[in-house]
Amino acid sequence: MMARVSQEIIERVRDASDILDVVSKYVDLKKRGQNYFGLCPFHNEKTPSFSVAPAKEIFHCFGCGTGGSTIDFIMEYEKIGFVEAVQRLGEQYGIEVQLTQAKGGKELFSNLYELHEMAMTLYHKNLFSEKGKSVLSYLSDRGLEKEILEQFKIGLAHETWNELLTLAKKKKMSNETLEKTGLFLNTEKGTFDRFRNRIMFPIFNTAGRVIAFGGRALDPEDPAKYLNSPETPLYRKRDIFYGLHSARQPIREHGYAIFVEGYMDFLQLFQAGIQNVIALSGTALTERHALQIRKFTHRVVLAYDGDSAGIDASVRAGYLLLRFGIEPGIVQIPDGMDPDDWVRKSGADELKEAVDKAVPVLSFHIQTKDAKSLPSVQRSEFIKDVVSQISGVSDGIIRDDLLKSLAQEMRVEESDLLKNMNSQKQRNLKEPIPASSRESNEIPLTSKVQKAQVILVKILAGEDLDARQTVREMIHLELFLEPVLKKLAKMIIPIYDEIDYPAIVGQFDSDAERKLVTNILMGGIDESNLTSLVQDCIRTLKAHPIKENIREIRIRIRELEEAGEDPTEAIIEVAKLQEELKSISI
Repeated sequence: MMARVSQEIIERVRDASDILDVVSKYVDLKKRGQNYFGLCPFHNEKTPSFSVAPAKEIFHCFGCGTGGSTIDFIMEYEKIGFVEAVQRLGEQYGIEVQLTQAKGGKELFSNLYELHEMAMTLYHKNLFSEKGKSVLSYLSDRGLEKEILEQFKIGLAHETWNELLTLAKKKKMSNETLEKTGLFLNTEKGTFDRFRNRIMFPIFNTAGRVIAFGGRALDPEDPAKYLNSPETPLYRKRDIFYGLHSARQPIREHGYAIFVEGYMDFLQLFQAGIQNVIALSGTALTERHALQIRKFTHRVVLAYDGDSAGIDASVRAGYLLLRFGIEPGIVQIPDGMDPDDWVRKSGADELKEAVDKAVPVLSFHIQTKDAKSLPSVQRSEFIKDVVSQISGVSDGIIRDDLLKSLAQEMRVEESDLLKNMNSQKQRNLKEPIPASSRESNEIPLTSKVQKAQVILVKILAGEDLDARQTVREMIHLELFLEPVLKKLAKMIIPIYDEIDYPAIVGQFDSDAERKLVTNILMGGIDESNLTSLVQDCIRTLKAHPIKENIREIRIRIRELEEAGEDPTEAIIEVAKLQEELKSISI
């Protein structure tokens, strides 16, 4: 049985998903005019030809021709089917995606959200119950007030094996839902709650819906101090920041984000009024994290733990952020402490001051490794390692500044560093991706007649309502001879206001048609002499069938002459058609 998604859900996902938001997680985009451009993720290129049109909610690569809506992009990039792509976008934007089976059986994607919501409610209620008093007292002693516990729905999983499972079965959740939610363990002895005897931190997506949990062990002998939900259809660690749903606006207002490592760090800082803070969700910083935070800010302050592991992690994260054009600064946390400890011991002002004086990643790296005092061999290895990190920075200005700073700090020649970087790049060059043959997957429209149809459709699909009306009054559907262009024209001619471009693209099934349609919808027309341009196109299209008729009759004339028959009647017919051609009116 094949799963399907209702058209209503598809439209909701299309409406909610932002093309710039979706694509910028995968492609480094730069604004150029009204649109954004970047290197195409679908073919090898050195000059950006991949374009995103936020106003039209579509993308198109002018190099390989790939294009479409947010759903098409996810399908192509992740190499997944239509239904799964809709699910991915649905979970990202907090939309319940209902799957229906061909034989009528139903599986609600929303059950996963419902079960997480149910678990959050249960755990939160447990914390404020009679049995939760000792844990609530512990959190209070750690400096967390009731308001912050309420706001972020902190909870408690009792030391039982089936508390949540019993509740889920009462709600008649299917075994498939129980398995997919990640909240249970399937063993030879049966199914049990994953989280037991733990303080529970709900993890929310950007839409504010709970999608996973982090659990802190209450038993000091527990080998896993923190246990996080596994990856599920709702939750992918590499995409999620803890607290981002609440910190988005403060980050925009302050112009930068503060990264911390733990849930308690986040809660302590947020409660202290430092609300442009987010935490990693049980994983190291990834490229996907960098792409996501770049939508909100191009500056990040890393306030990781003050131990050696935290220092190393902050350096790695700093260089990664630089590769994505994000300016990182690193806070020197007192040795052996974390932000949570520091705020509780010294108050928020001291940490705020340290944030204001955050050190650039290169200087921090040199300082913490005491690199200037290293023996010559280790010093050389350190420099090579840093150059390797710098070589991954795509912005030439940032890369050059880093090389210059490294040369000055380590007292080496900048030219030597540049040679080292270039040699590393040569060693790391990958074989170019062979360009795939596209002839069988394209619809070539190169003739004068085809180009005239394309121009008219582009104007009809444009954002200038007056220009669209001008063309609408001058043309009729029969002028469009190419099937795909006729279908497109038929769809957009009756639209007198804004066009839903993703919905238009979604009406075309084949990859070749979608490539052509997105190319047309993305393209603009010089409308400075619109009336003349339209008249020329219409004249070309009206003349085409007459010219074709003349061509066919001339062939017949030659055949008559070769057969020794009289071609006079055919010649007269050609003359009439030529007169008709001259008298074409618009």
